[in-house]
Amino acid sequence: MNIAFFDFDGTISKKDSLFLFVRFLVGKKRFYFGILKNLHILLGFKFGILGNSFAKEMLSRYFFAGYAKKDFLKKCEEFLPVLRVTLKDSALQRIRWHQDCGDKVVLVSASFEEYLKPLCDELNIQCIGTILEVCEGKLSGKFVTLNCYGEQKVKRIKENFDLNHYHKIYAYGDSLGDREMLDLALEENRFYRNFK
Repeated sequence: MNIAFFDFDGTISKKDSLFLFVRFLVGKKRFYFGILKNLHILLGFKFGILGNSFAKEMLSRYFFAGYAKKDFLKKCEEFLPVLRVTLKDSALQRIRWHQDCGDKVVLVSASFEEYLKPLCDELNIQCIGTILEVCEGKLSGKFVTLNCYGEQKVKRIKENFDLNHYHKIYAYGDSLGDREMLDLALEENRFYRNFK
C-alpha cells in the first residue's frame, strides 16, 4: 500500500483557512477589531521577529479562550460548507486518484484539527493538525500539540504511521512549512505547488 500526505492551506484550499474560520466563529466586527488590537503580533510575525507558533497561539488565546468546547465543535461542523467552497478541483481529483488506487490519504496541516476534521470525514481521509487545549469544558486558547508546521509535521506523521510499511510515499505542499514533509517522499513522488 502507498500513502499520500497533503498540506491543506494553499495546497488543497485556494486560501488560508484560519482567518476565514476565525471570522466565521466570532463575526466580522469582533474579527476586525481583534486583528487591529493584535496588529503588533501580526507585524512581528511578518517581519520575522515572532515565530509562527508563538504568533498563532497568541491570536488563538485572544479569539478562542473561554469558548465552550461543545459550542466550538458545533461551529466547526457549521463551517464545513464555507471550507468546502475553498477547495481546489485539482486537489480533490488527486485525492480521489489516490483513493481509487487504494492508497491511504492523510491531511497534515498547521491549521486546527477541530475544524478540518468534518471535511476529512466527508472526504474519507485521515486528519493531522494542531489541536487546541480544553480545560473544564472550555478552550484555553493554548495548543495541546505543538503547531503542526515544518519538522512537527514529520514528527506527527511518524507518531501515527510506520512509514516502512508503505511501498511509496507521496507528499504535496506549497510552502516552507511543508519542506520537511515533502522530503519524506522520493523526488518523483514529491509535489510542490502542482498536481500531476
